[in-house]
Amino acid sequence: MTLVRTPEALKDARATLGLTADAFARIVRVEDGRTVRRWEAGEREIPGPVIVILETAMGYLDSIKLIDQQLEMLRSEKMKRGETTPAGRIDQTAADIERLTVSRKSLVEALEILTRQPADDGSDRVHWYTLQRATPLFDPSQKDEWTVPCELSPEAALAYFAKHEGFGEGLEIADNDGSLTEFVLEKREVLRRRVGASQRLSAGKVVDTYLVQRRHCAP
Repeated sequence: MTLVRTPEALKDARATLGLTADAFARIVRVEDGRTVRRWEAGEREIPGPVIVILETAMGYLDSIKLIDQQLEMLRSEKMKRGETTPAGRIDQTAADIERLTVSRKSLVEALEILTRQPADDGSDRVHWYTLQRATPLFDPSQKDEWTVPCELSPEAALAYFAKHEGFGEGLEIADNDGSLTEFVLEKREVLRRRVGASQRLSAGKVVDTYLVQRRHCAP
């Protein structure tokens, strides 16, 4: 685990994450980069929450680098994993690559959420969005609910679902005219809970609800 408890370690971690002092200041909600530079110069004590954010981010980054090394070895066949069964030896390399790829994607998304900077227009309060089928299918082969934490707007959440959850034609908020729609989008508060050196996110109370439909392409 990468510790960020000294001014030098803070400066190194910020540089590793590719953040300027001003950008990091916006993430941790302090006035400007001068405060960050005072921490790095040892003129002020580094606040505990800042340490937690940086150590969590560096932990994500270290895990991503480790997975990249494992993926490189598996794909180059420098490392193979398998299981011996009565029917013979089963190569598990492909399954390991898939599992590691999924884990890497989750870590990258978590790092992006943690280091996301607020919008310049002040609309920086993120929310937890849940997209649900208005009428569940109750089919194990198909999902009825999708979630994404820490998006700035319902439009951004729908863009995420369209890109990552297979809604290739796109999703849009429907006119509230009483007609039936396929989906409902819930906007919820984001609850943050510190667990050790990391921060856990969960959905809070519902703030707003939107009717959602698949985007209609012009003929």
